[in-house]
This record gives sequence, structure tokens and C-alpha cells, in this order.
Amino acid sequence: MRAVNVGIVCLSLTVLSSGAARSSTSDEKPRSLRGKHRIELGIGLLSAVRTASEVEVGGITTSSDVQGVIWKIAYAYHVENDVAVGLSLGGLSFEATTSVSGSGVLTESASVVHLLFGVKYQPSRFALGDAARPYVSASVGPYFGSASNVRVGTTISTQSLSETALGSRLGIGVDILLGRLFTLGVGFGYHVVSDFDSRIGSEKNYSSPEFGISFGIAFGG
Repeated sequence: MRAVNVGIVCLSLTVLSSGAARSSTSDEKPRSLRGKHRIELGIGLLSAVRTASEVEVGGITTSSDVQGVIWKIAYAYHVENDVAVGLSLGGLSFEATTSVSGSGVLTESASVVHLLFGVKYQPSRFALGDAARPYVSASVGPYFGSASNVRVGTTISTQSLSETALGSRLGIGVDILLGRLFTLGVGFGYHVVSDFDSRIGSEKNYSSPEFGISFGIAFGG
């Protein structure tokens, strides 16, 4: 996983460097983004990723824990050349565990999903022509946590839990323009999330730094 992250960073820096080199030979100002719409798909990593299978005394536990792998679908609209507003739907965690013992089978699952509303500031004076535009961003919104337990033995019992926590995300990064329609984004962020009242999966709190990449389509304007 670490090698994949290093490869992604190196690839992104290579694209950015080549774009900067091209822009330095041109005196043209970057084109305005005012009125542009953008749809993005993104993936990334939080501070930890775990996947494990283990055998315990008296039973077998199989765990599949992808906490730390994030995804998002985002929409943004540039109200000004330097400022965009938008919303994003994303997932921070998914966990599934099955335990087999003499008393039966226990299946546990949990997930955390967020819906964030935010602002993205891309000062045009720092743009590398039409090749790349650095940005800072801030967003806020609810983080929805859900968990369920199903125990199958002599009887079947089910428990479910849903909670909402308030959180925000701060980010920095760069959007690399790939022609007039497509963008590649590379960024770092930090999720600041209040505690859930109960444990959702393995955690009550999902505050964490993240690294992510995104692919976008821009239109309009």
C-alpha cells in the first residue's frame, strides 16, 4: 500500500512539473473558471487501513476492515473565477466481521458516510497558467454512522444503530487541468469529527488526516 501511495505522489508531481514547464513559456493568463460546473470522483486514504483474519480459542473470527479507504462524489460551481461552492458525498469507513463460536454465528457491520457543504478558493495569481491551480478548501456537514449485529444460534437476534456526528474538513491541494474538460486533483486534508455517542465499528471518533486523488469533468461557463 505504501508503494502505491509513493507511486501516485510521484506520478502527480511529474504531471504537475511538466505542466508548470509548459506554462512558464507562455504569457497567456489562465482562463476564467467563473460559471463552470465540475463533477468529481475521488479515492484516498485516511491514517490507517486494516484487513485481517484470525483464529481464536473456541471459535473462528474472520474480519474484513477497510477503515481508512475513502471515496467521494462531489459537485462544485464556480461563483467567481477564484471561488467555488459545492457539496460532496463520501465514505470514511466500512467494517464487516463474522465470528463463529459454540453459541452460534455473529455478524457485525458498520459504516461512516459524510455529506459536506463547502467552499474552495483557488487564487488565480498562483495558477501555473492553464496547467495547474493550487487551492485551499473548507467544508462542514453531518457524518452518518450506522452499525448492525446479527446473531444466529438457537434463535436469531438483530441489533441496529444509527447516529449522526457534526464534522468538518480542511484541505489543500492542486487541480491539474487535462485539456478543457478534464481535471486531475491531488490533495491533503484533515477531518475533524465530533464523537459518536456509541462505538461505530471499531471507533467512536473518526477525526483523521487524509490523502486523496480525484478525477473531474468541467463544463459550462
